[in-house]
Amino acid sequence: MAKVIIAGDAVVVKSAIKYEDLKAVKKYRPEKLTLRGGEDGKEPIFTVFVRTDGNGSINANGVSFGAATRDEEKLATFTMIVKGDSDTDIKDYIASELGGALTNLKKIEEALPEVIAEIAAEKAAVLESIEEA
Repeated sequence: MAKVIIAGDAVVVKSAIKYEDLKAVKKYRPEKLTLRGGEDGKEPIFTVFVRTDGNGSINANGVSFGAATRDEEKLATFTMIVKGDSDTDIKDYIASELGGALTNLKKIEEALPEVIAEIAAEKAAVLESIEEA
């Protein structure tokens, strides 16, 4: 599940999925980045976006990752600034404002390891069939 790290007014959302893996899913299985629901199960309710400009955001409709963490894991991440008064419990504020979005992100993240493994296996098979002369 994605982690939320709070440092002053900075809120960092760090996915459980590598940024490069999200980019691969976007390229080869973009439909797997959208959570669907509604009466017929076809209505898009939350989408994970991958940006290349370094920016990101989160709201009830989706999350947009624009960078990788600077550690060895290279997980998808973004930072946003949350201004609140000093009397506000920031954890409660994040839970009430982003809780639904973080829950939906978790649902997508839980399904992605299998998708990422399929993509890697397909790529390996293609690479195996390529011969250099």
